[in-house]
Amino acid sequence: MLKFTIQSIILLIAFQSAFAQFAWEDYYDITTIPAPKGVDYQVGGIDINAQGELVACFHRGEVMIYNEKKQEWRRFASGLNEPLGLYVEEEGTILVVQRTELTRLHDKNTDGKADFYEVVSNDWGFSGNYHEFTFGIVKDSQKNIYISLGTASNGGGVDQEIKGTWNNTGGLEQEDFFASKKYGDWNERKKKIARMYARVPYRGCILRIKPGSLKTEVYATGLRTPNGLYMDKNDQLWVSDNQGDWVGASKIHRVEEGGFHGHPASLLWSDNPPSITPADMPRDELNAMRVKAPGLFPQGECANSITQPLPLKGNFGPITSKPSNPEQLIIGEMNHARVLRFMPDNVNGTHQGTGAHMLISNDLGAGNNRLVCTPDGKSVYFGKTHLTWPGREGIKKVTYVGKPYLMVESVKLTPTGFKFTFNAPINAPEDLDQYTLESYRIAYHAKYGSPKNELAQEPCSKVTVKGNTLTLELKEKPKSNRVYGITLPADITSELSDLSSNKFWYTAHSVY
Repeated sequence: MLKFTIQSIILLIAFQSAFAQFAWEDYYDITTIPAPKGVDYQVGGIDINAQGELVACFHRGEVMIYNEKKQEWRRFASGLNEPLGLYVEEEGTILVVQRTELTRLHDKNTDGKADFYEVVSNDWGFSGNYHEFTFGIVKDSQKNIYISLGTASNGGGVDQEIKGTWNNTGGLEQEDFFASKKYGDWNERKKKIARMYARVPYRGCILRIKPGSLKTEVYATGLRTPNGLYMDKNDQLWVSDNQGDWVGASKIHRVEEGGFHGHPASLLWSDNPPSITPADMPRDELNAMRVKAPGLFPQGECANSITQPLPLKGNFGPITSKPSNPEQLIIGEMNHARVLRFMPDNVNGTHQGTGAHMLISNDLGAGNNRLVCTPDGKSVYFGKTHLTWPGREGIKKVTYVGKPYLMVESVKLTPTGFKFTFNAPINAPEDLDQYTLESYRIAYHAKYGSPKNELAQEPCSKVTVKGNTLTLELKEKPKSNRVYGITLPADITSELSDLSSNKFWYTAHSVY
């Protein structure tokens, strides 16, 4: 999931400190939800029930309900296996996704505790590898359920007793993945195993479960660690994925049914599986097949290990424009005390857009794994975890206090550069040297992550400010298949405040 060096940690600390200057705490109230007694306070899923109470599942298998007025937790269920997704249904039942099962919790005698654990589906595999997480849960308007399965890692082996059928494509048998010394030196033997693999069904896939069905359908392939799902108002599924092999930077996917989204491991479970180990397929062939993610979040400076997306509602910030279609998203992050934002764009029918920071605060803390918005849209709960990686534990409630501040509401590509729209008229420097842009390619390859390939500076030739818009024209027209890192002057101001965040990362798959 993560990979750090001392140099990258120093860079990240310096970067985060630079942007801690904006007083986010003046605009957002951040409070801590007290821990339930006797519970490992790592949160796998959160939702809000019909009574407005917070419902959460925890690392060691408990499901509990929090009454915020009374500041009291009560236990609803226990005994689940590392649940990493929770959904409160209209009927009052609670869906929880465990490592190997999607479970519906019923309280049939209405005593406030689950008394019937219904198996909704367990139609997928599990090899015992530590990295085979199961994530969820969202529904579409037809009440289809969607979950996602993480791939296994060659950082560990598999068990002798597995769930599901072993796939030995490429001549790799199950015993080749045993890490026991009985079978020889694991560090040597694992060299013939892809960094991330999917040898049991349906690792690296998005699964759909139709109402009343025990069977899963492979909805899409090509994911590595799809830790965050969101279904928008148009039944469009969005999924986040984390940097790693074949994932040059953390990214947000706009999932296409039947689509291959880049990581090859899960092709073993596609309609037309390859006859060789997927990671050994020609890169150009894989690249031609894949659905590109609309948003790339370069490692470190923009994001590390992104998590659950949510729509950015107008009550959670000083937003003046009507919700776009598709909606802007806020996204959690495991490893830093910040909230990300994705601003969509569409160029020549291609979905792409801009990553930015919505909020940075040490009071928030890291480990923000699961998000849920309150019904009034003013607050977001952030459930935290670490699962042996950098992160935290607990739940924070972040509430917008209603005080306006200056923010960029949208970023759009133009034939000659970029157009920024703010939530208020601005004053901005005319000195072109204060506008810094660079472009580079994020590699699609089997290596872990990607450097900034073909890095180039992109000087401005003209800056135009008109009311609440700022247009940048570049000396060279924007180029396709590049990420543009854009830094606006920190001294852009308005009657509201200074600019809250001035760094942006635009993913330009297509240009005009």
